[in-house]
Amino acid sequence: MKSKKIGGELAFAGSLLILGLVVLYDTSKMLVPPGSGTVGPQIFPYLVSGFVILISLGLFLQIFRGNLGVPEGTEFGEVVEKTDFKSLAMVAGSMLTYPLLIERAGFIIASSVVFFGVAFAYGAKNLLKNLAISIIFSLIVYFAFSKGLNVSLPAGVLGVFE
Repeated sequence: MKSKKIGGELAFAGSLLILGLVVLYDTSKMLVPPGSGTVGPQIFPYLVSGFVILISLGLFLQIFRGNLGVPEGTEFGEVVEKTDFKSLAMVAGSMLTYPLLIERAGFIIASSVVFFGVAFAYGAKNLLKNLAISIIFSLIVYFAFSKGLNVSLPAGVLGVFE
């Protein structure tokens, strides 16, 4: 059992444990209205945090016993391909543009940029088709939420859709 090989699994289990502890702490500091009764707003977060903590402790136990995870679609002993950091960077970059564009350019443009960037990062070859699908999908989602569900989404520079 190499320590380098289990580093990622320990990081995952540790981050899961930290998440459970943060949710547990935040739930304990939650302001509960006096008339909430025995089953108040804290019960579900306590259950979730307890479950996440138990799962992370179980993961630690499995890792230290040597039961390491096998990547999806591989057999035992098969060589695992290296991470494609170029595609990962393109997806992350596309996702990071979203909060920058959503208020300024609007939902349709921001979502189209993200959909196009992610599809391009995953190897979509036909750029015009990719762009058209991104715009059409963004329009469908925008109108489904803004008109169908009456949820206000930022129109941005395309204020004509409001």
